[in-house]
Order: sequence, then structure tokens, then C-alpha cells
Amino acid sequence: MRAVAGELPYRDFQFPLNVFMHVLTHEEGSVPYLHYGLFERPGEPIASAQERSTQLLFQRLPPPPAKVLDVGIGVGTTLARLAAAGYDVTGITPDEHQAHLVRATHGDHLRIEHVSFEDFAARPFDVVVFQESSQYIECNALFAKAHELTRDVIVLDEFSAEPTGTLHQLDEFLRAASAHGFEKTEEIDLSSQAAPTVDYFLERLPRYRASLSADLGLSDAQVDELIESGKRYRNLYRRGVYVYLLLRFHRR
Repeated sequence: MRAVAGELPYRDFQFPLNVFMHVLTHEEGSVPYLHYGLFERPGEPIASAQERSTQLLFQRLPPPPAKVLDVGIGVGTTLARLAAAGYDVTGITPDEHQAHLVRATHGDHLRIEHVSFEDFAARPFDVVVFQESSQYIECNALFAKAHELTRDVIVLDEFSAEPTGTLHQLDEFLRAASAHGFEKTEEIDLSSQAAPTVDYFLERLPRYRASLSADLGLSDAQVDELIESGKRYRNLYRRGVYVYLLLRFHRR
């Protein structure tokens, strides 16, 4: 049975995250992650592809009980797994709806703060992790705050190779890191594996047009624009303008 709008825990999530959660909930039955998947073969389940991304992140963490700051907690799966693995982990989000959902799902034992990264109180961490959250923070502000918190930063995110006004331009991001004393120690281009995530949603958005209107209150024009935006995204990935990278930085 389709849930009524008032029962949807993600209805008030920031657009279009609420749309992505709606599609994933109906297609997959649950939403363990909001980040891109890293696909290795056509038709691979998106949950498997998303798990591959998380494993890539975990492989680069220091061993527990290292102190980890998870910036942008999404639905809290990574945060909960880090805590279960023995990490001394704190998760932050500027979105009160995300914080509420994570607490409702995982309980109050997780350390969550409803605050932006820029306003987060400085205290030491062994590593700060940005899994598709760095794009929402101005480059210099990000590395200035990181300088107060840690010597090591891990980023999994999208970047632009050209000025687009949407994503961080990669060369500017790297310059900001260097300006605040961080040296890039690893870069992996995951674009070809991440891009099929865009296709996953493009294929499914049209079939959920009616429920997106009924459950989330989207207009046909909003759905149309989301589809067109996805097509532009796909083209930018194909042209190499948008890239999806794993980046690691160490403060000298």
C-alpha cells in the first residue's frame, strides 16, 4: 500500500533529495544511502553500487577507535556503521529533517549535531569525511575549518573540470586545499562508475510522476525540469566536464 504524504519521513527533505528517496523507497524497498553508487556492471543493484562507495571510504580510514567527523549524515547508515565498528564518530548536518530521521531510525546513541560545517565548534579529529557534502560548502571555508579540526580529509564528491556555476571547479578546490596547508595525497577518478547513477533515476522518474505529485506535492513542471536536469548532467559526465572523484588530503 502506498503511504499517505503525512507518513513519509523524507517528505520535507531538501529537494531533490526527497525525490530520490521517494524513488529509492518504491524501487528498492529501503534507502540505506543517498550517495551515488559505483557500478561495475550494467544492471547491478544500486544498493550494491552504493555499498562499494562506502567500502572505498572505509578502506581509507585509520583503524578504530580513531576520531571521525562525518560531514553530512544523509540517512545515517555510514554514521551508524562507523559507531558499530568502534570509531569515536560524530555526525553533523545543517538539515534538521535529516537529524530527526537519523535519530528516529538509529536511536539516540549516535552522536549527531544539527549544525553547519562552517559553524561547527573546533575540536580535534583524526579524519574528516565528506561523502557528497563538500559541494555545499565554499572551498576556502571548507579547508579553513578543516585546518582547525584535523590533519586528514577524505572527499568523495562531484566536481567540474570547467566553470559551470553549479559544482566546485576542481582546480579551485585544490588551490583552496593548498592555501590552507593541505597536500593532496590521493586522487581516483570514479566518473565512469558513478555516472550510471544518473541513468538509474532518469529511467525511473517518469513512472513515478503521479506519486511524486500526490505524495510530495511536485508539479509536472518540477518533474519535467528534474528530468531535463538529469539529461544535462548525463551529457556533462559524458563530455568529461563533470567528474566524480575520491580525494585525500593531509595537512603538512
